[in-house]
Amino acid sequence: MSLVKFDVDGDLGYLTVDNPPLNLMSQGVIDDFTAAVDQISVAPIRALLIRSEGPHFMAGADVHIFQGKSAGQARAMFARALPAFARLEELPFPTVVAVQGLCLAAGLELALSADILVAGESARFAQVERHIGTTTLLGGVQRLAERAGSARAKQIIFDGDQYSAAQFAQWNIVNHVVPDAELHERAEKLARHYAGGPTRALAAGKTLIRRYLDVGIRNADHSVLESATELFETEDMRSGVEKLLREGPKAVVGNQAFTGR
Repeated sequence: MSLVKFDVDGDLGYLTVDNPPLNLMSQGVIDDFTAAVDQISVAPIRALLIRSEGPHFMAGADVHIFQGKSAGQARAMFARALPAFARLEELPFPTVVAVQGLCLAAGLELALSADILVAGESARFAQVERHIGTTTLLGGVQRLAERAGSARAKQIIFDGDQYSAAQFAQWNIVNHVVPDAELHERAEKLARHYAGGPTRALAAGKTLIRRYLDVGIRNADHSVLESATELFETEDMRSGVEKLLREGPKAVVGNQAFTGR
């Protein structure tokens, strides 16, 4: 039985972790996650929803995978896992994650790999690696710094404390906090909204943000000439411009149907 499943319903893909009772990041989860990302990378979808079964999103790693490892063995293990997380981040369409219950350590790192983080109001977040004498191993601290700033990221990893969804939203780590009972419905609705959007335009936006974060505004400006101008030849932009000119702003804001082409 796969511990991480990938399913498709129309234009929306679903990546689901199912490793009860706490959905810990075991070696099996890492292997199945990597295989699922391989499938997602070639799937004909326009958005992805990341979720997990049970009351908790993911309560960290199964520490059995750390026991007795040498530095070289640890390096080999994470050299396989880290590229899968990076490929998830770089998908050419929006990704949404729905977080319930505990989202700790590796779970938070998985959640941070998504574009948009939706949390149930009782969700709890932490990077707890300090308590066993290590640090984030799947890119967590640098992604916290990217969202919340370096001082806040240091606080989160130095203290190892748990934080509420509301606190993480205040720090710009969580995008939306919703009632627990509505979490999965609201996250899926948002993901479907993105799946119905101008996919190539949203992908170009992701590329420009990534370019800015990696190498600064001036280099991102140069990337506009490579990625954004190509949108002028897409079906979505051409139809959107024509409809706007023909029928006015009210006809396109929230009403335009996009094909993703």
